[in-house]
Amino acid sequence: MNIPDPQTFTDPEKLRKLMANAVRLGYDDLAFQCKIRIAELVGDAHKESAVEREFWTNLAAAEEFRSADNGRVTRLVKVRAKHKRVGAEKVLSDQMMEEGLSDGFDKLVANGRADLTGEAIVMRHEDSFSVDAVNAARKKLMDKGVATADVVG
Repeated sequence: MNIPDPQTFTDPEKLRKLMANAVRLGYDDLAFQCKIRIAELVGDAHKESAVEREFWTNLAAAEEFRSADNGRVTRLVKVRAKHKRVGAEKVLSDQMMEEGLSDGFDKLVANGRADLTGEAIVMRHEDSFSVDAVNAARKKLMDKGVATADVVG
């Protein structure tokens, strides 16, 4: 059977069709790859800075996971509204200082994409964040068994 590579797609609607077929046929790894590719396409549209691009990739991935869990399109409205008010750096900083993990963290880590978590974004761009935010991100990653070297490089 010839299974298409989601990385070759540039149309989110075609990716969603491929994802629906993957779910129907039990190809969970392919469905996950489709979600990540959709998120990457969303992130690529934001060229303001690397932090902005990665923030939007992370947010879109979390929304794709929520949508799949809820069975309908779900947007993280509060995160989007906060971003509009204060920007990606502040949203990520605040997420690091909260007790919980960033949205989608567990699914990303379970599928080998810890590099897309909010915590990883903070680690990669530590010059844009406070020492406290970077340390909190590092601790959250370490607590979940994610090596910081795996997400920084």
